[in-house]
Amino acid sequence: MRVNPFYKILILSYSASVFAEGVLLPIYAVFVQKIGGDILDASGAMAVFLVAQGIFTITAHRLRWINRNNIPVMITGWIIWVGGIAMYLIAKSVPILFLTQIFVALGNALADPIFDQELANHTDTTSQEFEWGFFEGSRDVVQGVAAITGGLIASLFGFRVLIYTMIIFAAASFLLIVRYVSKTRSRTASV
Repeated sequence: MRVNPFYKILILSYSASVFAEGVLLPIYAVFVQKIGGDILDASGAMAVFLVAQGIFTITAHRLRWINRNNIPVMITGWIIWVGGIAMYLIAKSVPILFLTQIFVALGNALADPIFDQELANHTDTTSQEFEWGFFEGSRDVVQGVAAITGGLIASLFGFRVLIYTMIIFAAASFLLIVRYVSKTRSRTASV
């Protein structure tokens, strides 16, 4: 079965982004404790992230400007997201962690709906079920690998190295999105 090359780039980018976030998620409470927080702070930080992402997503994607400029907005969202991931390096207190969560949420809110639309545009109508199944299944596999990898990195090398790992995978995800955009733009220019 031949898969759309744009779909492949999007899946690779998504997998890298899922890995970037997934290495920290299972040990997030331990990270929060390392910066002086407790279980309530960990759940509060996750609540801040989810509520902020929801509000940003609903609000931003109601704006017509975003709908007319979806690719630049997606790129901007990815940049904010990578910056948010990098902010974990300076998250030495719970308030800074909350701020970090808001940046990550804003980046996701701007980029994710547009990414989903782009992915949908590049699924093959004759194998949509397989391609969506591959998308969902690959996410779970990547999250599983990221969970154990994150635990190993944090236990062997500490959270600083883990965060650098997150930044590397976030940057790789961003570079793949830039590649996707340049390939789709060159394809549209030649048509």
